[in-house]
Amino acid sequence: MLKTQKNLDKTSKISFKQTKSMKGITLIALVITIIVLLILAGVSIATLTGENGILTRANDAKENTGLAEEREMVELSAQAALIDNNGKEILEQYLDPELENNFGENKYSLEKGENNGEQGFIVTITDTGRRYFISTSGKVDQMIPGPKVSHTISPDTQVNEGEKITITINAEATEGEITKITKPDGTSVEYTTTTYEVEENGEYKFVVEQSNGGKTTYTVEITNGKYIEKFSDIYGSTTEYTKNGLTAWIPEGFAVGTSDTINSIENGLVITDAIDENHNSTGNEFVWIPVGDINEMAQCSTAGGNCNLQLENDQIVCKTHSNNTKIVGKLYATSTGENFNVNTPNTTYTENSGFREPDTVSTYDGNETYLNIIKGILTSNTADYADITTLKNTMQEDYNTMIKSIEKYGGFYISRYEMSKSTTTNRAGSVANVIPLVNDSNNMWYGLYAYGKTYNTNSVESSMVWGSQYDAMLRWMQKNGANVTGNIGNNRNTGTTTGVAETDVIRNVYDLYGCHYEWTLEAYYTVHRVVRGRYVQQ
Repeated sequence: MLKTQKNLDKTSKISFKQTKSMKGITLIALVITIIVLLILAGVSIATLTGENGILTRANDAKENTGLAEEREMVELSAQAALIDNNGKEILEQYLDPELENNFGENKYSLEKGENNGEQGFIVTITDTGRRYFISTSGKVDQMIPGPKVSHTISPDTQVNEGEKITITINAEATEGEITKITKPDGTSVEYTTTTYEVEENGEYKFVVEQSNGGKTTYTVEITNGKYIEKFSDIYGSTTEYTKNGLTAWIPEGFAVGTSDTINSIENGLVITDAIDENHNSTGNEFVWIPVGDINEMAQCSTAGGNCNLQLENDQIVCKTHSNNTKIVGKLYATSTGENFNVNTPNTTYTENSGFREPDTVSTYDGNETYLNIIKGILTSNTADYADITTLKNTMQEDYNTMIKSIEKYGGFYISRYEMSKSTTTNRAGSVANVIPLVNDSNNMWYGLYAYGKTYNTNSVESSMVWGSQYDAMLRWMQKNGANVTGNIGNNRNTGTTTGVAETDVIRNVYDLYGCHYEWTLEAYYTVHRVVRGRYVQQ
């Protein structure tokens, strides 16, 4: 056993010495290998990440590509805005929708500004903080980059008028550091975040500056407060307006709603003819009524309901009935007291009988006293109201002109409020918080008919509403989910002042449930004109 143990010890020692010797060589080799690998790795890392490294160059290339694409989108927006205004100059109302089309909603900010003495607009891209100057002639220059800015609001649900909404602004410098955030009221803080409380809907501008001289003007639009509405600049020419795939036309001399409550066509697009410096409406307001198919609204005098009306050589003609050019209304009631029914149009047209338009009522329209009421208000074109025959011809011409306009533009505007009269201009108007113009012993239907024609501008003509226009409005409202025939319940308006009842509004059109009846141009037999809506007895 001993001998064997000694032999084992020797064997073990020899074996141990060999292992120790081999291990030493392996460690040295390993150290050398690691050193070599580190050297190689250092070279590779330098090649990849150095100032001129592969990764750095790749990132630069990616950034340059993104910059080129971004600038190209700005330039495309500028050129499209120039084309929208017939190549004259770039205006904000054309540039803003083109930028939104290319970058998306809330992905940029737009403000008026100058660059090297040249007037134009400054566009800041929200995601990158890059700024571009667009001159009114369409030239695009990149400016010193500004900070990236984002915001949150609380609460973000509908709040009642007067309740506070908190805007929180967060800024991130793209170069250097944030030096100042100036709030809408002119106060400023030297932080990267700040809060601001508001109580009204509208646009609130924050100016964020950073140490490299760059700044970002960031606009937050608040729309979840009630009743405060904002409008665009006044349009210099009649312009197509598109939102959510739907189209309207903004007439020259009007501004269009920009707040969410009044800027969508499906919910009632609102325009006004005057704004103040804060872009609040100070003028007459109207709501766009889309008309998808003119044949749902009108027909030719041959009637029957199967007309194919088309605009041909600047005239509406019926291709079904030998190019008949006498166009009449397709109405949606057949007797008095009958509820409007979108599915049962009245396709009968008989002069001096039943519901119809355009036509006169023989019992009254030949009376010189009543015709003089019209001529006394209008003073011009009085020959159009000389007798019942000329009145009838005038109404037919007016109806054809109205239908032609609707076919051309795809809709019409209706007054947002019941018609009133301006005390300064003596013209018809559509404003809130006034007593509407009602018929009395001096005016009767004839006075209201005449005043309906007094609201005219370079781009629009007005009249008392036609029965087929009123029906077209109800059809549009009903198709968009509004109840226009059932029990109105709490919607009933017991007031006599325009636009004050919160419940008396459908798709931004007020005073349909109450205030006063609405006279129309629709005739009924030889005695009556048709009234719509509901009224309050004074």
